[in-house]
Amino acid sequence: MIRSFYIQDNELHWEKNPTKFLPDGDKQIIWVDLQSPSAEEMKHVEKHFGIEFFTAQEAAEIESSSRYFEDSSGFEANSAFVVYESASYTTRQISFILKDDLLFTLRRADLKSFAETVRKIKTFKKGTTTKAIQIWILLLETQIDYDADFIEYLTRTTNTVSKKLVKEKSIQEENLLRITELQENTILIRESIVDKQRLVSSMLKSFQVEEPEKERLRIIIKDINSLLQHTQFSFERLEYLQNTFLGLVNIEQNQVIKIFTVVTVVFMPPTLIASIYGMNFKYMPELNWWAGYPLALALMVFSSLAFLWYFKRKKWL
Repeated sequence: MIRSFYIQDNELHWEKNPTKFLPDGDKQIIWVDLQSPSAEEMKHVEKHFGIEFFTAQEAAEIESSSRYFEDSSGFEANSAFVVYESASYTTRQISFILKDDLLFTLRRADLKSFAETVRKIKTFKKGTTTKAIQIWILLLETQIDYDADFIEYLTRTTNTVSKKLVKEKSIQEENLLRITELQENTILIRESIVDKQRLVSSMLKSFQVEEPEKERLRIIIKDINSLLQHTQFSFERLEYLQNTFLGLVNIEQNQVIKIFTVVTVVFMPPTLIASIYGMNFKYMPELNWWAGYPLALALMVFSSLAFLWYFKRKKWL
């Protein structure tokens, strides 16, 4: 799908799957958004505007040239956005091309930040000057807001797991899996935010970005730094919860081993006594005693009770 955004009579309009990109009259295209486009749609846009989009493999590479590139004609960049797909969170690479005050975006996912950006620019007052780089910065600002919301969600979920683990001392396997999932999502959002930090820092160094836009980028950098600090705290907290869970598991295992140890030690003396009286010798005078058999039983019971009393006194039970 292709959406073309243009300005006409100082107002922003948009058209879905336009038949042509050369608007009539005083229309001025400022943003072309490609969402999960077909190969024909991509070739059509590339041929018409003389650009070349990154392939999916190129967009996923971590080399600096694949993440951000700038020359006299404009900017090319890739950034990872966190999305919710198939009951789990993942990242999708979004490609940006800014050329001749015209923004191109290529994405293969339905992102709330794009829909929210369109809603925001529709509320601009009539006559407000809108430039392509302003839309790009607005996209980044909106996505940072959604990243902050996602971090808040992770924090609330962590609080729930923490209360269940610490107060209820629940060591169910699902708690450990939940903690691991939260750790993975925290790493995911942190990597996405670091990727945006590199992008915004590169834009701040550019001589093609004017001062008003740089001021907005500086605010974004401050927001990014605060989010990175929060993710670091969240990850340390999850690591603490994981250690707490493993500690509770060790305590329970020690309790079980302790019980088996006590039972083993308690029954060792009776076993020894029974072994002695059970030996098959030709001459065993105590077998003829009137108290032989009852005495053996009494010794067994006494030895067991003596060990139990000793463990109780030592507070091992």
